[in-house]
Amino acid sequence: MKKLSVSLVLLAAIFGFLIVIQSCLKGTDAEAEEKRLLQEYLDANNITVDPTASGLYYIEEEVGTGAAPEIGDTVSINYITSNVAGNIYDTNIEEKAKEYGIWNVNRTYEPFRFEVGDSSIIIGLNEGVTYMKEGGIATIILPSHLAYFDYITLVIYVELLAVEKADTNLTAKK
Repeated sequence: MKKLSVSLVLLAAIFGFLIVIQSCLKGTDAEAEEKRLLQEYLDANNITVDPTASGLYYIEEEVGTGAAPEIGDTVSINYITSNVAGNIYDTNIEEKAKEYGIWNVNRTYEPFRFEVGDSSIIIGLNEGVTYMKEGGIATIILPSHLAYFDYITLVIYVELLAVEKADTNLTAKK
């Protein structure tokens, strides 16, 4: 009986090890597939910009003329989020949500406001808006390590509507 329980424990350990190895290999395959799809997207859309040090691709569509946001500033944006296959996931623009068939009666469609640097905002969006100026429009391509870590590259069309500068006097008094 003792030999049987030792054998079962050993078998369970081997099985667990194989599951871990298999999931690591799947991650490697998924990462390679994400890179392949991203390169296809870049090639198909004649995108020749180099990625930033983090891996983000920033394509300026229209140069803004207003303030450039910095960490701590609050920005208001309109956005449309898709993957590299062109599947639209999300937008804060009601007309676009209806056009793409993702409109939700329970959602409020208004400019999205957030503080630049807020850790609850995806890393790449925080970085991407810092390259913009108020009034600007850009396409930001985020490999999954800058978004949701799910091996899906996001393409976010962003219009920077407003930049509210952080009150440095309040920060200095604290």
